[in-house]
Amino acid sequence: MTTYDPDESKPILNETMPLSSYSRNTRWTYDTAVDPPICQVPELVMLGSDELRKALPLFEHEHPGCYEFVLIERGKAGWELEGEQYETPAGHLFHSRPGEKHRGSFNVIEPCKFWWVIMQAPIHDGWLRLPAEECLSVQEALARLPRVKHVGLPPVEKFKRLKDALLSKSQLRGITVRAALLDLLLACIDLDAGLHEIAADLRQRFDRLIERLGTEPEWRPSVDELASFAGVSASHFYRTFQEYTGEPPITFAERLRVKEACRQLETSRNSITDIAFRLGYPSSQHFATVFKRYIGTTPTQWRKSRQV
Repeated sequence: MTTYDPDESKPILNETMPLSSYSRNTRWTYDTAVDPPICQVPELVMLGSDELRKALPLFEHEHPGCYEFVLIERGKAGWELEGEQYETPAGHLFHSRPGEKHRGSFNVIEPCKFWWVIMQAPIHDGWLRLPAEECLSVQEALARLPRVKHVGLPPVEKFKRLKDALLSKSQLRGITVRAALLDLLLACIDLDAGLHEIAADLRQRFDRLIERLGTEPEWRPSVDELASFAGVSASHFYRTFQEYTGEPPITFAERLRVKEACRQLETSRNSITDIAFRLGYPSSQHFATVFKRYIGTTPTQWRKSRQV
């Protein structure tokens, strides 16, 4: 297993997820290329979890012959695939198909906690010991699967169950790994799964609020003001907004503000100090600190990288 503890001097990384620095971040993986393979389950290539407390680079990569599923447990991550941008807040699942090149949005994974699994595509008879007609059903379900899907947080327990199965010393390890992997896959591809606990009218108010936060990035409301805008109590607003977006309200607003800063840094010639003040930061130094926490580089470094 590949693990990293912040107290160790050097992280041990896997090339599949080329994050360059793990200071204050934690990773666990089971990689069948370096860890003992599960002989009875060759379909499983890798399982992992990452808890990022600071933004880190994630450049373009692919998984030939394999699907990758990524579930965000906490926070939010952005992805770029075939020129399209995808956002995944907590409880949302992103997947890439065999050979598809993908990367973090702006080549970065933002602070978040997520689980991911890489498995061979169901293109051969006996895949996961399933009969041919069931393999075909899985292929058809994968073909219909939306790129980003709201599945809620229950699948996190299925990821943990698969991890426990991999760490098991039982003589039935292969069976439990296969069962856990199949259970996880079904949670990912079941098109009827997902949570609908937040009332439709409140989701609409959240959408209007998110739109305003995006168009007025300099706006810095308190949680009470945001709750008033949504027409609910502050406590109810905080809980449901975090469930809906995967982040606390102020953190979510800050992330939108940083993305607007990226847009202005790339499309305008305004100074970094001017951009900072336009977005309501008290100083360029404070702006740079916040920007680096989300993007992984300073505003100056990021602007230079976009001019290459």
